[in-house]
Amino acid sequence: MSVDSSVELADFGSLVDLAVQRILVSDEVAATKFWTGTPVEDPLRERQVLAEAGRRAAQMGLDREMTVRFFRSQIDASKVVQRGMLGRWRAHPDLAPTAPPDLQAIRTRLDALTGQMLEQLRATHALRRHSSLCRTLLLDARVPVVAMHDLDGLHRRALDVAVEFVCLPA
Repeated sequence: MSVDSSVELADFGSLVDLAVQRILVSDEVAATKFWTGTPVEDPLRERQVLAEAGRRAAQMGLDREMTVRFFRSQIDASKVVQRGMLGRWRAHPDLAPTAPPDLQAIRTRLDALTGQMLEQLRATHALRRHSSLCRTLLLDARVPVVAMHDLDGLHRRALDVAVEFVCLPA
């Protein structure tokens, strides 16, 4: 499929960077759960986040279902990190956080990232419809962002989950 010349070749670097920023916040979410003993799964909070993302997507003219699927993958990526960090801290208590982070500050950052991600989804919409080109450009965008953040294997695995539904089905 050729890309219409009117389709601007958007930069996926910003969207990938935002996904990484959200993934890195997951370390702090894990630390909160470590200190409170709460489980990784939080179905009520997940429903709230997805409902709000869907509401905001509709207001912005984005496809609600696609947007909810994208943010479900962000939540799933966060769970990958949370489980990994909690396992690491159980195996190596000396690496565990020494104080709990501020949950409200974490949620404020996540909400801000959600807004920025929605803007990037809107900015890249036309290109995301061209699935094979989208996948190629998305992979190209990953390399410098992963290097810039010096992601370890756990966080790279989470990024794979986070960007799984960026490109729209053909």
